[in-house]
Amino acid sequence: MSDATMDEAAKQQVKDALVRHLKGELDASQTAVSTEQRTAQVDPDDSHSVDDTAQLDEAGDKNAIFEQVADTERSDVATAESLDFSVTDVVRPGAIVGFGGDRYVVGVVTDAFDANGLSYEGISQDSPVYAEIDGKRAGDTFTINDRQARIDFLA
Repeated sequence: MSDATMDEAAKQQVKDALVRHLKGELDASQTAVSTEQRTAQVDPDDSHSVDDTAQLDEAGDKNAIFEQVADTERSDVATAESLDFSVTDVVRPGAIVGFGGDRYVVGVVTDAFDANGLSYEGISQDSPVYAEIDGKRAGDTFTINDRQARIDFLA
């Protein structure tokens, strides 16, 4: 893969790495949910102080938060798996776009992950950046945060 082009197979490798990364995040969240569920359980035969009960309530609250995070991450995995990663000449969900020296997968939010020796991040369709780059082509410019940028790479 050259720095300026990317074929269908290389894009599929990026998609596979993205899905693996998102599933890893989901697995970590599910482990946290399981841990919080175990700590929030009470043995009805034991006696409990007010402090013990308050800590159990707090653990239950954390469990609900971890569950919400896990639900969001399940949705992110499903979104990533359903993205059309075919090669494209316009920015759209499933495109890989480069600007400012970085590369991004369009259509799902994620922190940095590596594929094919390069680092990528995700851009959601509801982000301000996506609103500026949607439908643009390699070489087009756009403005974000009062700074002009150029799309250097698009696949």
